[in-house]
Amino acid sequence: ADITQPSSLRNAFENAQAVIHTVGIIRETRTQTFSRVHLQGTADVVAAARAAGVARFLHISALGTRPHAASRYHQTKWGAEEIVRKSNLASTIFRPSLIYGKGDASTTQLAALLRPPLSWLSAGFLPIPGGADVTLCPVSVSAVAESVVRSLGQAEAVGKTFDLCGPSTTLRELALQVAQTLGLHPSWIENSPDVILATLPWIWLTHRKPILFPIPLKLCRLFAAVAERTLPHPPLTTDQIVMLEEGQIGDSDPARQLLGFHTPSLSQGLASYLAPRMGGAADRRP
Repeated sequence: ADITQPSSLRNAFENAQAVIHTVGIIRETRTQTFSRVHLQGTADVVAAARAAGVARFLHISALGTRPHAASRYHQTKWGAEEIVRKSNLASTIFRPSLIYGKGDASTTQLAALLRPPLSWLSAGFLPIPGGADVTLCPVSVSAVAESVVRSLGQAEAVGKTFDLCGPSTTLRELALQVAQTLGLHPSWIENSPDVILATLPWIWLTHRKPILFPIPLKLCRLFAAVAERTLPHPPLTTDQIVMLEEGQIGDSDPARQLLGFHTPSLSQGLASYLAPRMGGAADRRP
């Protein structure tokens, strides 16, 4: 089904007992905006679910969603939640933090940047927005899926909203853990930007391993603003910078108690789908 085509939703929901609405975008394009996908899309999905008479409606939102949020992403996610709450469907809302797993848009792409051929193009350097200043609580996709499915058999879950979070960490630690899971031995350079730029050539000549370093979020915001105005698909948006500045924090205890929510440690979760590559650190550069 296509949420931009209401007729396809009606056909897909025919004879369905439950609908799990997972559709969302992290950045906008000319044809796919937050309003179109999160708000209108959710309204169309809810309308089709009501017309089909589904017994349960499970909605995947995002951690940090709240009224008067700073980012457009979270603002429209809140609007989508309100549409679900007012629908009179037997609904449950989930707010997962950064979801990681095979083929995701975060750790899988980070791994690709750390491996050849992309690591050759970057000469082994990888800037990390905000570094240790960005707090995260990544959650494995399997843990999210298991909790969502379990809620179908829990009448007590109807009308509730659950945070789904993993152990607290930082973007710095996430990047380092991804590299280590790949069998690499990265260096982390933590200093002022001018010192980093002055020392990187020497480090590159003396270390045959990935070199990770933080980029201040203020500088990332400037880059994102320029990219949004000059590139059709900017790698980073100002809305994403706003969310990085906020960080992530949540309370998974209600989900743990009612749904048996459990997520593996970050190292265990990453190891389940990121395999070390033969050759170790020596294949970092041509």
